[in-house]
Amino acid sequence: MSTAIKPLNYIAALCLISLLWSCEGRRDRDDTEVITVDTAETEDTARVVQTGKTAEQQLEEFRGWLNRQSEKGDIAIRSNWPKVKEELRQRNAQLEQNFDSLSDKSKQEYRDLQERYKRWETRQERRQAQPLDPSKLTLFEEQLLREYKNLQSINANNIREAYLTFMGTVRAKRRNWTPDDWDYVDYVYSQLNQRRGQVEGQISTGDNLKIRALQAEYLTLEGAADTQSAVRGTKR
Repeated sequence: MSTAIKPLNYIAALCLISLLWSCEGRRDRDDTEVITVDTAETEDTARVVQTGKTAEQQLEEFRGWLNRQSEKGDIAIRSNWPKVKEELRQRNAQLEQNFDSLSDKSKQEYRDLQERYKRWETRQERRQAQPLDPSKLTLFEEQLLREYKNLQSINANNIREAYLTFMGTVRAKRRNWTPDDWDYVDYVYSQLNQRRGQVEGQISTGDNLKIRALQAEYLTLEGAADTQSAVRGTKR
């Protein structure tokens, strides 16, 4: 009698386990169906999550993007001006959305980058409204680059010296330059940067580091000149 009952008990147990698994599977499917995302309400957040980029990474990209814009020549900038301004709007929107997650130092850098862009934008719009005078540009190229004024003569071996020559003139003459003069200086700087981009793969690591330091110094001096010019304009 007990021997006959054991198989029945075993079969009943299997049936019970099967029933439980079936219920659990239905519940999992039900749960999956309940979890939905309202993409209309979370579009901006979803975009940030999908990129997987933190606010600090977005700031780093913004810095690199702005550096690339400042290195472009007038023709490239003019042809893409609406696109450049729209991309800035998008990058600003992303960073503003995540502004509170930035460190205090990064928050200040972001504001500084915004100010730098505004100065650069003002210069570009002024330049487009009133193109540079070719004869005056030639004079600035000779003053700023001297023996390196022919950009095609600049190569990976002498580009560091070209930047040193450029910055030596900037340091010596910057206090006497007007905002209009800085437009010419900035143009020569962008041309030098374009040449650097053409030979970048051949430049040594040490020279690249020195050039980056000189570029940072130039941007600092240029920003200070713009600030002083704005202050003088306000006083007037």
